[in-house]
Amino acid sequence: MCFLLTPVFAHVPAFGVGGKSLETATPIENPAKSRVLYGQLSGGDLHYYGFEVEKGERIVLGLIVPAGEESRDFTPTMILMGPGLADDGEIPETLELPEGYGAMVFSGEMPESATYEGFTPAAFYSLSRADLQAPESSTYYVAVSSIERGGNYGVILGYKERFSLLEWLLIPLTQIKTYLWEGQSLPFIFFPLGLTLAAGILVISIKKEAAAGFNPARWSGLFAGLFFLGTGLSSIFQMLFSLSRSSYSPEVIITVFLALAGVGLGLAALILSLKDERYGTKSSRKQFYFFGLGLAGLLLWAGWFMGPVLAFEAAVLPWRRKS
Repeated sequence: MCFLLTPVFAHVPAFGVGGKSLETATPIENPAKSRVLYGQLSGGDLHYYGFEVEKGERIVLGLIVPAGEESRDFTPTMILMGPGLADDGEIPETLELPEGYGAMVFSGEMPESATYEGFTPAAFYSLSRADLQAPESSTYYVAVSSIERGGNYGVILGYKERFSLLEWLLIPLTQIKTYLWEGQSLPFIFFPLGLTLAAGILVISIKKEAAAGFNPARWSGLFAGLFFLGTGLSSIFQMLFSLSRSSYSPEVIITVFLALAGVGLGLAALILSLKDERYGTKSSRKQFYFFGLGLAGLLLWAGWFMGPVLAFEAAVLPWRRKS
């Protein structure tokens, strides 16, 4: 339902510093594929990215910086270079411009409010955007420049929202990298998950009868549930944090859906783990359920990989106690 209720724009994230010259420009394959190229500039630096485009193909570009007071004064410039482009704007003196190429300068303008993105979730300032057709078939370059000060930036390139299976499964790792790009610390990022794990361990340790019934499969299931639950709460935590720095967006529905999915998977794993198979679910059926929970966790980005791994472990370990 959330994918039908609102227009969704999901960019494949890519991390790494752009080349500092045309010769070392970071090559980008398939520039029509929507992605965000995250980088960090120092004052006076120029970062270069290059990509091949056929004549008449659409070129879509954007420049963003993370939301927050520390970024309000950071407005880098984006420059598109290519044959057949008319010079437009003030070209930096340090820019390397190939012979016969024109340069279109898109000066960054700080908007009144930040944009909320529901998949990560995150908030960012959109500084500039370009949408045009390539006048010639050739290699085009995008440069990002900042003269006065440095900071983190992201170049949006492409317009076709396509994820490979591997890119989809690795989203939890890129979420963490995106939070670090925003300026968050690791303790802040993992606070909801750590609090969930600590609370779960405390409750289990208090219930001595649970500890007495130790079983590797049960513990794997319990911790899988805690990891699922913790990442669901982390999504809510990050949503509230991002909304505190941006305006409301319908993409909140996406975040709520993913958060509830994590919470639901966590509660299901905890209930299954605590249920005694002698009075309810048979061991073989419980193992099948945990396999499904692990698969769902991977596809819905719940558990930051540890949840699905532990769920799969609970799916293969024996549940019946040895007498």
